[in-house]
Amino acid sequence: MFRTGPPGVGIFMLSVEVVFLHVRRSAAAETRIRAAAQELAAVYPTISNCRVLVELPHRHQATGKRFGVRIDVSIPRRKDIVVTRGPAGRGVTADDKTAHHKADEVDGAFSDLNVVIHEAFTAARRRLQKLAQKRRATARARAAKAKDVGRRAARVRRREAD
Repeated sequence: MFRTGPPGVGIFMLSVEVVFLHVRRSAAAETRIRAAAQELAAVYPTISNCRVLVELPHRHQATGKRFGVRIDVSIPRRKDIVVTRGPAGRGVTADDKTAHHKADEVDGAFSDLNVVIHEAFTAARRRLQKLAQKRRATARARAAKAKDVGRRAARVRRREAD
C-alpha cells in the first residue's frame, strides 16, 4: 500500500485497525483516529500496524459515559507500544500528571471521545519520539565508534609503513 507524495518519494500507508466496543461506530471518530495514526507513522516510519480500541468500559449512572481508548502500535523487532487512556486510574489529574486512582481524575475528563482520542495519540506520539531519539543516539554512537576504529587502523598502518 503505497501512495505517492512529493515527486520520487513513496509514502507508506499504515494499516490501521479500529474497533468500537460497546460504543456506536462513528465515522468522524474513525476518520480522526486514522489521521492521527498516519501522523504517528510520520514520527516513526517503521510502524507496521496500529490497532485502536474505543470502548465504553462501565456505564455508571452517576458518572455517565466515560470513554476509554487503547492504542497498540507494532514495530518490527521491538515490543509493541501500548497506550491506554480512560477512566479508573489511567487518566490525567488537574496538574497533567497520570492519575493512579479514580478519585484523583479530573471530572468529565473522559466524557468527550475526541479529548480521549487526542490524549491517547499524544501519549503514543511522545513514546514514539522517545524511541526514535534513542534510536538516533545509538546510531550516532555506532558511527562515532566506527570512525574512531577507522582512525586507529590508519594510525597502525602509518606506523607499519614507517
